[in-house]
Amino acid sequence: MKIKCFSVRKYWLLVFFFISPIGMSQGQESLEPQDELVTNIFNYGVIINGQTTETTPKGAFELLIQHRFGELDLKDFGNTVVKEFLGFDGSANIRFGFTFAISDRLQVGIGRTKIDKVYDFEGKYKLLRQKEKGTPISITLYTNMAISTLDFAEIGPNEFFSDLETPFENKFSHRLSYGTQILISRKFSENFSLEFNPTFIYKNLIPENNENFIFGATLGGRLKTGITSSLIFEFTTKFNNRINDFTDPLAIGYEIGTAGHAFQMFIASTNQIIPQNIYFSDPLDYTDGKLLIGFNIKRTFWKNENN
Repeated sequence: MKIKCFSVRKYWLLVFFFISPIGMSQGQESLEPQDELVTNIFNYGVIINGQTTETTPKGAFELLIQHRFGELDLKDFGNTVVKEFLGFDGSANIRFGFTFAISDRLQVGIGRTKIDKVYDFEGKYKLLRQKEKGTPISITLYTNMAISTLDFAEIGPNEFFSDLETPFENKFSHRLSYGTQILISRKFSENFSLEFNPTFIYKNLIPENNENFIFGATLGGRLKTGITSSLIFEFTTKFNNRINDFTDPLAIGYEIGTAGHAFQMFIASTNQIIPQNIYFSDPLDYTDGKLLIGFNIKRTFWKNENN
């Protein structure tokens, strides 16, 4: 096992280092005349797995259900596609997430994911918003901390930390991981939007020969096909820690959404959901015919102004 305990203070200093120039730009923006904001860059806060620059409306409460069915192997069509009914009978992963908007720019949330029994706590803040004139992009900061509550594996008598001298022992800090994304989007036309998300992941406890820190990125987009429907896609890569013939995860799907509801159905190559698990897991090799089906459901509950 390999362990490096990353202090929360150092983590937030790192986050501030990357976002402070952006925050200064946002502060300067507030001093300028406000042009008309570009709205509905994406239908809601998640493309498929990755975040978008959208946040929950002020005062609203949002429920998000993310479900990933079992693996499909197109080379074993009769078993995984027919007998296992499109992977519905296989081992699934699911996350329930809840977010609340403190303001039009800031939301906080909590979620629970089945695999590794992970609880995650997240925050999202709009730093810069695209305008019809003067500001060509939107920028949002997303950060989270995840805690695995899965039982620790038994420790053998000859288990050591990476220094090969200190006997290994389980600690609460081993359960923690951190993620930060700088979300950058642009609505090019009424029908087409793109998102690019540089991503920084740190996990305290990792297998030998892995790195604690991962730098990666996600590229996603939406192409509207109707008033409430869109084609969506997402591609994720990482620039270090590429072991075990890592195949960059991708997903493509179809979205139907209104102001209060959204439903996405898609084909993807990973059953992981939160960033930490996506970047530290081995996705399916879609070049070998391995995929899965998944869906996301969002429901927004609006505050009753009469109460």
